[in-house]
Amino acid sequence: MTTIQIPIDLTLPTDGNAFWLPVALTAYIQAPWQFVKDVNGKIEGKVRIPTNMAGTPNAKIKLVIAANATSGVTRLSVLHLAVRTKATAETLNPAALTAIASQDITVPGTAYNALEATFTVTETLDAEDELIVRIYHEGAHANDTLAVNTLLFDAFLEIDVT
Repeated sequence: MTTIQIPIDLTLPTDGNAFWLPVALTAYIQAPWQFVKDVNGKIEGKVRIPTNMAGTPNAKIKLVIAANATSGVTRLSVLHLAVRTKATAETLNPAALTAIASQDITVPGTAYNALEATFTVTETLDAEDELIVRIYHEGAHANDTLAVNTLLFDAFLEIDVT
């Protein structure tokens, strides 16, 4: 068994509190998604489960975040839903997504240091499912004290395959 990482195709902010914008770093320009400070924001995406997925995958959603700050806490959560597209052809219009517990993430003491946040997928996955993913920044929560935007540089599904 091998563990692989598959990028989550993040395509749509679902409110005006998340956006994609290039950031000029010291030696190069990067284009992270940004969550506006002090307000809630959401980004939607999806990822296809590979055909060679292990029978009981140790599935996780991992986010690589950073901030132009040296202190503070950002609060993030992930919601997801596996849509069966192969045999049962489930709806792509679900009534709700499954929530993974929120995390309060303290930014490192150096601005723009990368930090990986891991969220364990709680739903059963099948090969060739479409996994709908919503990344939710709970910026209005009392625990979120970050004084700048939260930057999302990468999001991926980590899963066991055979």
